[in-house]
Order: sequence, then structure tokens, then C-alpha cells
Amino acid sequence: MKSPAIPPKYESLLRDMRDLKKLGAIWEIARAGPSVPYDHWEKVRFLPSQPPLSQAEIWAAMKFARGSARNDLPFIDNAKRPIHYVLISDFQRALHEIDSYARGIVGIAGGAATAEGRDIYLQKSLVEEPFSSSALEGAATTREIAKKMIEEGRRPKNVDEKMVLNNYRAMAFIREHRGEDITPEMLIELHRILTVDTLERPEKVGALRMPEDDVRVVESITGDTLHMPPPASELPARLKALCEFANAPSTGKQGFLHPIIRAIVLHFMLAYDHPFWDGNGRCARALFYWCVMRHGYWLLEYISISSVIRRAPKKYGMAFLYSETDEGDLTYFIEHQMGVIETALADLREYLDTKSRELRKLGQALGALEQTLNGRQLPIIQDALKRSGARYTIADHQKLHSVSYLTARGDLESLARMGFLKKTKEGVLSVFLVPKDLKERLGRGR
Repeated sequence: MKSPAIPPKYESLLRDMRDLKKLGAIWEIARAGPSVPYDHWEKVRFLPSQPPLSQAEIWAAMKFARGSARNDLPFIDNAKRPIHYVLISDFQRALHEIDSYARGIVGIAGGAATAEGRDIYLQKSLVEEPFSSSALEGAATTREIAKKMIEEGRRPKNVDEKMVLNNYRAMAFIREHRGEDITPEMLIELHRILTVDTLERPEKVGALRMPEDDVRVVESITGDTLHMPPPASELPARLKALCEFANAPSTGKQGFLHPIIRAIVLHFMLAYDHPFWDGNGRCARALFYWCVMRHGYWLLEYISISSVIRRAPKKYGMAFLYSETDEGDLTYFIEHQMGVIETALADLREYLDTKSRELRKLGQALGALEQTLNGRQLPIIQDALKRSGARYTIADHQKLHSVSYLTARGDLESLARMGFLKKTKEGVLSVFLVPKDLKERLGRGR
């Protein structure tokens, strides 16, 4: 990933402008307000010319329009300039969509996304973010292995699996503390949870970087420096300011700040400050989740921003670099993250719609089976749908329903013939197991 071109100094260009025709053209661009999409100089310099203006003069007009609409944040960059953003028109639409979908009961068929039913329908997503966040940092394991490890509670076999498990535990930590004000000590503990047993330097787990640490973001191939974080000596004050901003009410001294924008700003600033030797990206994404949970966006707990970022990691990195190279203008990063959240919500909506269709189909299949199965067999199917690893024996079935051995055997073998159970042997004992594709078999009628 190559660092974008540094924008030209537009202030002096505007100050020294004497051409009235050009000044009129600049005014027309500026009067239209901040443009959407919100392009960086890296893109503007390649746009077709708009006579009488050069690309640099077009950029100056755009910056003039943005300057009149900027909102300063309580942070400064390495050049001591205020970090800021512009509330472009597309943000209002995106925030409305997110608010409508992620802060309550969602209108999806089957009620799959009600708060009461979320733990039944959304457990899949609880594994996705830890897996994808770890994969972004280089962990090499499969989603299936990660899911099985977490569900079975087994110990990780290597550093990659440990990274996934740490991310899962970090999500549990922020879920537990979402109602509390965050402190620098909590951020350090969050880092410890995320990085324990995964760093090349174990002494850096749960510890701020020191002045002697050469911590910077570099291009993986060329080794060029992409980001140099603030000096380590500034970290205590910067983390204190970060926590004060995180804990502030939505309507403060500087007016209303939407919780989603606040969460995105926290994500950016922790990554910008880079307070730790390693694991800053994971910690920044976890802090985003803490903020949205704190403000009642319960459904966002079940989306995975990292899984969306993994599809186009370069765009994620460039959003950071655009903001940093354009005088701390976070609009680029906010715009990118709004798109990430909307995409993640669309993924979740598609997943829930699919689950709702499966449930309706399953309900129809169970209704049909009521005409075929007896009162002892139907509960087995209902139980098997909840417990994919369940096993049934003739003796257990006989005892549960107080029937003869022959009747119990007939019930289970009949289900096996229909394909709803799988008969196997453990020595001389007949055991009936739940097939992995039971739901599909029910949908097919066998």
C-alpha cells in the first residue's frame, strides 16, 4: 500500500489569487458545499480539468467549502492541528439507516432479530468478529476451526488460535463493561486480554509503548513509513483525552455528536495514537464495539466490521492515510466506516432472512411429520434440532417413555430408515446419532 500524494497548500493559493474569472469559478464550487463522494487530493489531481481552474485550484475551492462546514474534535495530530470532520449529506442518510435497523426490534419475517430471540438466531456472528479481526492481523486458521474451538471450550493449539480466542474474550469483556465509563486502565486491560500469549515480546502485553520502542506503521514490501504515532511521552495525556471523549454525553459543550460517529472517531484515534507495541488495530476495533453497545446499538454486537474490512483491507488502510495526510480530516475515515457498517448490517439482514426462511420451512416440515410420527418420535426430532451432537439409545428411549424394548427399538429404527437419525454401533450397543444435515433432510422429507 502506497501513501497517497500530499495535498498542495491551498491557503496561499487562495490568498494570492488575483484572477477574477478564477475566483468566480472557485466561489461557484465552494458555494455548492462539500462534495460527495468526499475525494482526497490523490483522486482530485487526476480529475478532468475544469477551465479556467487547474486541479490545484479545484482542490483549493473544495477545501474552502469543507472549511466552512468543519467540526473540530478535542484531539490534535502530530503537527498540533485539530482533528476534525465534515458532516456531509450522505452521513445523514447512513446514520438514519443504521438507527432504523440497529437500535431495536427489526422488521424481519419470523421475528428473528428481536432482542428476546437474538441469542438463538445470532450466535454465528459472535464468532465472526473475533475470527476476522484476528485474520486481519495475520492469524492463519479457518473459521470452522475457530468456531469449534470456541463452542467446545478447548485450549488453542497455536498462536493463531490463541489470537482468535483472545478476541472472543475481549468481546465478552467489553460486553460486560459496556455500562461503565472507560478508563486508561480498562484500555490497558483490554489490550492484555487481546494480546496475552501472542506477542513476540511478552513484556509488552498490557503495557504502553516506551520512548525507546520503534513503533510505526510501515509498508509491508518497501518498508516505507506510512504512519509515525505521537511520542510515547504524550500517551498518558492522549489516553485520558480519549477516555473523556468516549464517556462524554452525546450532547456536550460542542453540541450533539451522533454515537456512531463517536465510535468511529474512537476507532481512528486509538489506531492513530498507537499506544501499544502491537495489537493496536484489534484494540481500536474492540473500542468501537464498546461505544456502540454503550449507546444501545445492541444489534451491532452481532455484526462483524472486520469481516467486511477483510474483503478490501487496502481501502481500510487508505481511509486512515487520507485522513492523516489531509490535515487530520476524519471525514474520509468516517465515510469508509459508515459504508463498512452498512455492508455488515446488510450481511446480517441477509443471514437473518435466510434463517427466517429456514424456520418457516422447518415449521412446515415438522407440521407434516405430526401426521407421520408418533408422540414419542416427534420430541426426538425437536430435541435433535437443538443438539446437533445428541445420541440416543434404545434403553434410554425405553426408560423415558415407559415402553417395551421392542417399541423403543421400533421408534428409533423407524427414524433411522426415514433418514432423520443415523444408526451405528458402539460394541454391541445400537446408538442413533443426529446427522449434521438434519434440517436439510427434514426440508426434503427425509
